[in-house]
Amino acid sequence: MPDLHSLFQKYHEEIKLSPGKKENLKRGRDALREKIRKYFKDLKKKVPKFQGQGSYMMGTIVNPLPEDEHAEYDIDDGIYFVEYNDTSEEDWPVTQTLHNWIKDAVDGHTSIPPKDKNTCIRVTYVDKYHVDLPCYIVKDEIAYLAHKKDGWVESDPKKFTEWFKEKNKERSDDQLLRLVRYLKAWKDKKNVDLSGLAVTILTANNLSGYTGRDDKALLATVTNIIDALEIEFSCKKPVFPEDELLADYSATKQTDVINKLKSLQGELDKAIKEEDELKASEILIEEFGTRFPKGKEKSTEKKHINTVAPAIIRNNGRSA
Repeated sequence: MPDLHSLFQKYHEEIKLSPGKKENLKRGRDALREKIRKYFKDLKKKVPKFQGQGSYMMGTIVNPLPEDEHAEYDIDDGIYFVEYNDTSEEDWPVTQTLHNWIKDAVDGHTSIPPKDKNTCIRVTYVDKYHVDLPCYIVKDEIAYLAHKKDGWVESDPKKFTEWFKEKNKERSDDQLLRLVRYLKAWKDKKNVDLSGLAVTILTANNLSGYTGRDDKALLATVTNIIDALEIEFSCKKPVFPEDELLADYSATKQTDVINKLKSLQGELDKAIKEEDELKASEILIEEFGTRFPKGKEKSTEKKHINTVAPAIIRNNGRSA
């Protein structure tokens, strides 16, 4: 049976951010930070602090499917207002006020107008990525998200990023990072109804003990995820307020997610057991898409066998 680890390593290079793309996204994010700093300085107001969050900061962001024309990179950059630490909540501005400040600060920065969402201001770049700017007030080292509908909601993505990075440190070779990327890219390809956040948590909480080979580690981790979801279809954030990410899933949606995971499990198992690397890779291409590399075909050429047997002597004395 072929070792498919090297093929997964090549696939990983295709789906992870290149250094150039990562730098491009960082420039767009930093340009927005400067716009916001200038806005508050001009108003002679205290400049907020910034903290990157989400998949970009955790290193789990994946390249969108090449065939999806509308797919965008998603960058999250938290904006933290720290000057309200000594005030009570009733003296805070309403959440819409913070949204208005940030929207005004970045308005006109891109050709696409900023969008005011419930949890953030979204700035979209024509280079197929957007930056989400959630706002927080910090009091007694607790961060409260400015939610347009729900008001001030205790929420701190920094703690989740720290949790994930600690999980990843349990493996010296960043295998958790790679498995999360594989499954996020797979869910995009197969249109699995799971958020990237849910995939990240399920993978981290069900990481197999198999090291060395990503193919077998992925199979074991997917098996663990299926077992956990069949016991309880649940995925809670591991930090306060421990939101249940799968709370609104109907029985039909639950079955669909588990069936797609079982399909992946079966195809991974089949590929790992396949003796021909090319055939194994073709199985995996069906699951992960054409970014997954083709393997080498098993050689069927028969080796030439040299013989040292003496020549046959005919009755006429000549050799045959």
